[in-house]
Amino acid sequence: MTHLTNSTIRLLDTDPEVKSYIYQQISEFEPYVTPETVVAVVARDPRKLALQLETDGRPIPANELKNMFRIAIVLREGETQIQEEGLHSDVFEAIRQAKEKLLQRLSDIQDQVISNGDRMAQINEALQNTQLH
Repeated sequence: MTHLTNSTIRLLDTDPEVKSYIYQQISEFEPYVTPETVVAVVARDPRKLALQLETDGRPIPANELKNMFRIAIVLREGETQIQEEGLHSDVFEAIRQAKEKLLQRLSDIQDQVISNGDRMAQINEALQNTQLH
């Protein structure tokens, strides 16, 4: 069990092409992070997803799952963390999937914060206009 994850970890740590790809992908998080944000790319055992995938109606046979890459990208700052995973037979695609999912979540959060801020600004403006009359 640990052999598979260890070989993926070695691939992430030692393959120059994979390392370069990881740095390229995580650079896209720059608008969402601060200097204190820790970005981690983590290899996880894909076989541990078997039950969840089956429950989600997307079963993958165990012999296929063991040959896949399950990569998580984790952003952590202080006590807060956000993460997403990618699962694919190609390590580059697994990394890309994790990045795309995480960017989408970050974008959704930012949109929500901005729209909440806009709403508050509109409410404050409406209150000020009402108080003037």
